[in-house]
Amino acid sequence: MPQSVSRAAITAAYRRPETEAVSMLLEQARLPQPVAEQAHKLAYQLADKLRNQKNASGRAGMVQGLLQEFSLSSQEGVALMCLAEALLRIPDKPPATR
Repeated sequence: MPQSVSRAAITAAYRRPETEAVSMLLEQARLPQPVAEQAHKLAYQLADKLRNQKNASGRAGMVQGLLQEFSLSSQEGVALMCLAEALLRIPDKPPATR
């Protein structure tokens, strides 16, 4: 029985040297320059807005409060950052279609 295209690609990549595989994957993962610039600009704007956001009582926003409460040099701060990174990897639910 002939292999599917996907299976043939997996078989061809089996035991490929890491340096070769990574360079090939990095090339495929590159965003076009305008898209990369737009993504960077949006990320910067969001981070800046969250840093400067104040709550209703005028105190520093949630992000600043967490950063002040849990130093990254503490065990709790590292755990908080690990949690934040893990939450970023959870995909959003697809929108409900009606």
